[in-house]
Amino acid sequence: MYFTQDEYESRWARLDEQLEQMGYDTAVIWQRSGGSYDRAGNVWYLSNYASHASGQESSAGASQLGLSFAALLFRRGHAPELHIAEETHTVERRYVAVDSFFAHTENLPLGLAKRLRELGIAGRVAYLGDDFLPAQMYRVLLAETPEIEWVPEEYLLYGLQSRKSERELDLIREAGEISSAALTVFMEGLLRGERQCDAAAEAGSVIIRRGGGFQRLGCHTGAESEMSMWDYPLYGYSKTAPQPGDMVRAWVYGPIFEGYWVDPGRSSVCGRNPSAEQRKLVENTVELTERIIDAVRVGATPRDAGIVGDDLAKSMGYGEEMGGALWDLYGHGLSTYFHGPIIPSHGAATFEDDRGWWNVDEPFFDGQVMTVETFVQEPGVGMASFEEILIVRDGAPERLTTTPMLFW
Repeated sequence: MYFTQDEYESRWARLDEQLEQMGYDTAVIWQRSGGSYDRAGNVWYLSNYASHASGQESSAGASQLGLSFAALLFRRGHAPELHIAEETHTVERRYVAVDSFFAHTENLPLGLAKRLRELGIAGRVAYLGDDFLPAQMYRVLLAETPEIEWVPEEYLLYGLQSRKSERELDLIREAGEISSAALTVFMEGLLRGERQCDAAAEAGSVIIRRGGGFQRLGCHTGAESEMSMWDYPLYGYSKTAPQPGDMVRAWVYGPIFEGYWVDPGRSSVCGRNPSAEQRKLVENTVELTERIIDAVRVGATPRDAGIVGDDLAKSMGYGEEMGGALWDLYGHGLSTYFHGPIIPSHGAATFEDDRGWWNVDEPFFDGQVMTVETFVQEPGVGMASFEEILIVRDGAPERLTTTPMLFW
């Protein structure tokens, strides 16, 4: 394991304290990691476990119900238990921090429910996974545990994951090095006019050779990139080759190293000879990115940084509909996934926290890992977009993305 056993036990102790503050004795943290990274992070953070399953296995009826999922049963004052739908002998213990395993190879939720009854657990139980736990599994859990009130707590680990150890910060730095190297070769390939898939392959090779992984190596080129982040949405790249003068964009996206998420991105122009309009768009977006980065420092708030971005964008002549991206924000926190706080955009001064975890008015603190990202669209010219990974400091932040902002 990258982290020591002591590190995991420290995380368990902090979770124990948080549950006490929230009024819970028990929590169940769910994971879906078979064939995917999208919901692997919470159980990974607490146990270093991921499933061997493909995520494509049939779960018709009760056969192998829950394969590719895992549930971490956490009781205050006790070591956590890992409940899985695979045989325990398939788990290499050298990779996992938890000692207590329960295999429910036919029906994971049924087996978990049985264990909860054995332990006499009743009343309010927190669970994390409400946004992805299949109804097929949840129905079983409800039917088999009538004495339990299941309370969704989707933000249970956000506070814990925001406060990182020095070892975690070292990991994030390494993830920054790997993702920067991959992003640089990705962009250079597109700037030379290589096919998107060939440039993505070069980026992927960099990550894999460093022992990492990714969810997506996304890019887009040409006129269509003005409105869509990625070409060929299933993979994020196509066999298309950009032509000289085309806008190009590349993103390195996912749990790049040891399950920790980083997602830097860049934009430029194929051939490195932009038109006047393209140059203005890209350089304005770089300036916007840099100004927001300067505003991210200890004591300032995400709202403060968002207001800086909004004011500068307005002064540049960009309206509230300037972005064509999927994400309407200027940045977010990072750990084994991306999470709050966010840096609000396009109305930061009046932004209202409708989800309860955006934390836009809580000051940044030393050691916090954040992104700053910008998406600026100029009709008929294109969309320029950038994303930087950084560690918040009292003065200027520690920047982890070393890929050039400008390629001319």
